Amino acid sequence: MIEAFFKRESCNLVSVVLKGHAESVNQGYDMVCSAVSAISQTTVIGIIEVLKLKLKYSIEDGFLSFSLKDMKEDDILKCQVLVETMLLGLKSIEFNFGEYINVKVEEV
Repeated sequence: MIEAFFKRESCNLVSVVLKGHAESVNQGYDMVCSAVSAISQTTVIGIIEVLKLKLKYSIEDGFLSFSLKDMKEDDILKCQVLVETMLLGLKSIEFNFGEYINVKVEEV
């Protein structure tokens, strides 16, 4: 199962951690994992390449994390459309394939 953890601070999403694999079908053909990877990696690319911001992130097999906490407040605000869209996309996948992904948002 994929576990997606978002942290919200002062109304802003400030960190994301994704762990695991959906294992909905054979490895390499998993549409749920592919969708989660595409949404999450596109968010990271958007922050780095479109917004031109430095982002602390880590991507490995079955793992993606990033944090906006060290950014200036204006830059955190710039990222919100992308990160909120990521959250909505993952929640949509969870709605349809909840046995393979769990999305949690924590207020800190």
